[in-house]
Amino acid sequence: MEQSHHYSEEFKRSAIQKILLRGGKTVEEICGEIGISSPSFYEWRKKYGSAAGMKKPDRRPQDWTASEKWKAVFEFEGLSESERGEFLRKSGLHSDHLERWKKSMQSGLEATAKDPATRAEMNELKAKNKELESDLNRKNKALAETTALLILKKKADLLWGTGAENEENSLTEESALVSCRRRWTAGLPAPLPPTF
Repeated sequence: MEQSHHYSEEFKRSAIQKILLRGGKTVEEICGEIGISSPSFYEWRKKYGSAAGMKKPDRRPQDWTASEKWKAVFEFEGLSESERGEFLRKSGLHSDHLERWKKSMQSGLEATAKDPATRAEMNELKAKNKELESDLNRKNKALAETTALLILKKKADLLWGTGAENEENSLTEESALVSCRRRWTAGLPAPLPPTF
């Protein structure tokens, strides 16, 4: 014959609250921890579950974003021992949730700092960036040199005069410069500047 237990209303209310804020645990697991049967819980929930402060929170701890978890952990850590219980009740959390979140954050930070793959990737990106900057500088110099040569050629033609054949050369020089600019804009290596 089973022994009947008489629990106080306060105990029943706290058991219901703990189960409603259970996180990822099942009702049976929490009931086992508390030392009650699950049918007792469901009976108590019918009787006390609708009382003020006994409703299930709007969101489960699993629904919290990473940013909200981060804020909650740091806010919780800054509270005194007496304020922590009130914070947990208001937030609909259990101290286990905050401990798991804190460990997850710490392990994530440690893994990022120690991960050789991350360091190797960063070094690879730095080398690629340096190579691209070098290539860009080379192309800018080639474009500037080509432009300077064309300007010098035009000034020389103005000073010493040009003939009809020089006008044809001038057109091919200008088309060479346009071609050079197009190749540079497309990211292709610039051809050697034309010799005049």
